[in-house]
Amino acid sequence: MKRLLQIIPLVAIVTMIFLFTTCKKETDCKARVICRYTTTGLDTLDVVDSVLIVFGKETFAEFAQDSGITDANGVYETVFRYEALLDLNAFCTKKDSVDGEEIITDYIGKGEIKLVPGETVEKVLLMMPQ
Repeated sequence: MKRLLQIIPLVAIVTMIFLFTTCKKETDCKARVICRYTTTGLDTLDVVDSVLIVFGKETFAEFAQDSGITDANGVYETVFRYEALLDLNAFCTKKDSVDGEEIITDYIGKGEIKLVPGETVEKVLLMMPQ
């Protein structure tokens, strides 16, 4: 009986150690945005470089905001600490020359992205001419 009373606390301690220790989960949420030109909203043309990407709104907490410029492949990647559903806004200007006349066109893209902990979420934004 004494031996049983000595084993019970030991088993309880070992059980509590296993129950209360967990693996550290990755909480970083990675976002990857790809910008492409479109004329109809249905077609996806060439990728767009040098696009200003804005995550979130000015009224959002600082950890839920980010901005940056797409690279030559039309891609912008960033990391957030927490899971969230964020607004995406993208802006760029394209200069073309037609018959010797310079034409400037503004492009805007909008969308939403849902960040998931431990995953890279990819979103394609279609840049529409304004």
